[in-house]
Amino acid sequence: MTGPVAVPPRVDVVSVSATQQSSESVRSHDDAASSVDVTAGADVATAADATTAADVSTHSAAVEGLPISSFATLRSCGADSDGRAPASLPADLDAPACLSALAGASSLTLGEFGESLDVDSGADLTLAQELGAGADEATAVRAWWSTVPTAQRTVLLSAVPSIIGNLEGVPYSQRNLANRITLSRTIDDLEQNPGGTVVGAPTQGQRLAMLQQVQQSLIPGYDGNDTARSLVSLDTVYPGRAAVAIGDLDTAKNVSLMVPGMMYTVSTQMVSFTNAAAAVQSSETFWSNTLATTTSAPESSAVVSWMGYRTPVMTNVLGLSLAEAGAVHLENAVEGLDAVRLEDEPRTTIIGHSYGSTTATIALSSGTIHVDDFVALGSPGSVVADAGDLAVTAGHVFAGAAALDPVAGSGVFGADPGSVVFGSKLLNLGSAVDPYTSQKLTAVVTHNEYFTTGSHAMRSLALIGIGRGDLADGRDPVPDGPQLVNGPSLEYVRPQDVSRESVHSA
Repeated sequence: MTGPVAVPPRVDVVSVSATQQSSESVRSHDDAASSVDVTAGADVATAADATTAADVSTHSAAVEGLPISSFATLRSCGADSDGRAPASLPADLDAPACLSALAGASSLTLGEFGESLDVDSGADLTLAQELGAGADEATAVRAWWSTVPTAQRTVLLSAVPSIIGNLEGVPYSQRNLANRITLSRTIDDLEQNPGGTVVGAPTQGQRLAMLQQVQQSLIPGYDGNDTARSLVSLDTVYPGRAAVAIGDLDTAKNVSLMVPGMMYTVSTQMVSFTNAAAAVQSSETFWSNTLATTTSAPESSAVVSWMGYRTPVMTNVLGLSLAEAGAVHLENAVEGLDAVRLEDEPRTTIIGHSYGSTTATIALSSGTIHVDDFVALGSPGSVVADAGDLAVTAGHVFAGAAALDPVAGSGVFGADPGSVVFGSKLLNLGSAVDPYTSQKLTAVVTHNEYFTTGSHAMRSLALIGIGRGDLADGRDPVPDGPQLVNGPSLEYVRPQDVSRESVHSA
C-alpha cells in the first residue's frame, strides 16, 4: 500500500458579508498558496514533483492584486446565483468567458464552485472537456494558462483540481499536481466515508481499490527505471480512466501513447500496463543512447500508459461503440499534446494493442489528428482498408501479429493491418540475435506478450518510438507487387493466414 499524497486543504468556503468577503478572499488566497504541499509521500515522490511543489510554495505571499469577486463571476461556467456548479452544463456554454472567469474569480468563489461539483456524475470532466476538447480549444487553453497569475494557478489547483487536471492545453506538470490532489482527496474521502451500496452499482470499496491502483501505478522503479511518473488525466468515477506518463511530456523529444484493448481496466491492469509503458520508455532511452553519434545526441522519451477510455469485456467486445467513444478521447489527448508542445513539437507515436488498435484507426481516420508513427499489435481489424487512409507519416505504419494470437488477423472490425494488402510493415516477432548488441531477442507468441522486456517486439517498439523504424526487423509493404496475404516467406506466415485465399487482385 502506498501512503496518501500530501495535498493542500480544500479552499475554505464560508458565508461572509460583502465587507468581510474582501479581506477573507485575500486571506484565502494566502492560505491556499502558503499551505500547498503537493509533494507525494515517500513512496510516490519524484524529483519532478518535489521541484514543482517547491515552485508552487514559492508564491505563498498575500495576493493583493487578485480580484475580489462575487459568486456571480462563474455564471459563465454555468454556476447559479449562489455560486454552485450546475448539475448539467448549459448548451450555450461560452468557453472563453468561462476560462476568463476562472482566472479572475476569488478563492471563495472557486471554493464554492469546486465543492459543489458533482464529481460522482463526472460533471468536472465534462466541463474540462467542454473547455479544452479540440485543437483550437486546447490551443486557447494554453494561451489562457500562460496569462493566469502564478498565485491564481495555485488557487485553481486547490479549488478545482479535477478540472485543471483534465484540461487539455494546461502544461502536464500542472495537470500532474492537480490530478494527484484529486486522487489523494478522493481516496481520503472514501476511506473516511465508506457509504452504503446500491444493488447493481459498484461499491465504494471497488472504487477505492481502483484509485489505489492508480496510486500504485505512480511509483517508479519498475525493472530499474526510476524515471518520474506523472498523472496526466484522471476520472475517479468507477470503472475509471487514467493516463500515466513515464518521462516529461512537457519536454520529451519522443512521445509514445500506448492504447490498451479488451478487458484492460484501471482496477485490474493499471499497474501492469504502466509498468509495460516504463519498459518501453527504458528501451527507447537505451536505443537513443546506443544510436547516438558525435553529431546526433541522445533524445529524451516519454511513454504514456493511456487508459483514457472504457474498454470492452466479453459481453460487448463485438461492438464498436466503446472504440468510437475512446477514439474521441484519444483525439483530444493528441490535440492537447500538440497544443502544449506547439513551439516544440515532439515525434508522436501511437501503439494500439488489440481493441486499442481499432480505436486508434478510428481516431487516425477522423481527420482531426496526425502522428508520426502507428503500431497495431494483435489487431482485430482496422476501420479503413489501407494504411494510406490513416493520418500517419507515409511508410510509418507497422503491425505486429504473434503466431498464436487468435485476435491478430481475425478481421472482426475490418481490414487486417498485418496483411500485405493493408500496406504496413509487418514486424518480425520471432527469436533472433540483435545485430547491434548481439543480445538474444525472445519470440512473441501469444496475444499478451508484445510488451515483454527483451523480446523482438520490444526492440521494434523502441526503435519506432525514437524515429528509427527503418531498423525494426520486418516485411516491408510491396504496394506494386502481387498482394499475397500470407506472404512468400514462412517467417511471416501466421496460422490465421493459412485458411485464406493466398493471392488477391491488387
